[in-house]
Amino acid sequence: MPADGATLEHTLHIESEALAAFIALLREEQQAIVRGKLDRLCACAESKSICLFELSRLGEQRLEWLRKRGLTANRAGMEQLLREQAGATSQARDTWRKVLDLTQTAQQLNDTNGGLIGSRLSGTQRALGVLFSTSNIGGAYTSNGSTVCLRPAQTLAVA
Repeated sequence: MPADGATLEHTLHIESEALAAFIALLREEQQAIVRGKLDRLCACAESKSICLFELSRLGEQRLEWLRKRGLTANRAGMEQLLREQAGATSQARDTWRKVLDLTQTAQQLNDTNGGLIGSRLSGTQRALGVLFSTSNIGGAYTSNGSTVCLRPAQTLAVA
């Protein structure tokens, strides 16, 4: 665990680098979605999982450090630490602001990518619906093996 301002700055710098790498992956993912290179999404997903694990580890390390010092394990606690710690340099405060900015950027990119994936999925589902309805296929199998009807129900007789 960090013991002084210089180590705190170094720890925050490592976290900001991990966030920058995650943002690069999100941008790569976005380009793959936009360009229809869906095979790249699997590679992006694996890299994102690794990156998210590291970010989670770094974030938990920072929060645990705050808890051990009796500070709230949140943004306010971190800002209090930076104000109170005599060795915390202005660079440490700048790096913390960078971590916050990068986190916001990552959240925005992730939200955008989720929307793009949702749009693509919706388009694919509509296309499948059209294909199945024109080919007189009554249903298809889902990932768990159950069947799903792809045609609207038709009334055979009315009593």
